[in-house]
Amino acid sequence: MNRIPSGIAAGLVTVAMLAVPTLASSALPKNGVLLKGTLHDAGVTALTKPVDLKVAPTGKSARFTWWCGRQQTVSNRNAITVAIKPDGTFAGTSNVGTLTVWTVKGRFVTATSARASLRIISVCDAKGGLVSLKGS
Repeated sequence: MNRIPSGIAAGLVTVAMLAVPTLASSALPKNGVLLKGTLHDAGVTALTKPVDLKVAPTGKSARFTWWCGRQQTVSNRNAITVAIKPDGTFAGTSNVGTLTVWTVKGRFVTATSARASLRIISVCDAKGGLVSLKGS
């Protein structure tokens, strides 16, 4: 029976462990990119929600905007500015007084794409979900 020397085995394990965080890590966004996506209705009472994420020219923040329903009017628009961390993740909370009405948490997958979780608590139809955002 052939055995792998312990030094080589330890080296292979170390390389494998270093590769795992790299596969799961986020990317940094392209400065100024506009990403678009849609949170589709997931039930009879849910509305389709268009979503935009506009990265600032500095790449350090973005404007996260979503609309309650297909019509993109000022009256049904919800938006906040979120900070983009050095690891490509972002999060934000929209409050009215002390009441949290919706939250977003996401990460850039590539320089022009992101995934986000939109949690709608007390506005629109109160139905959030996961949305994929892609740049043009």
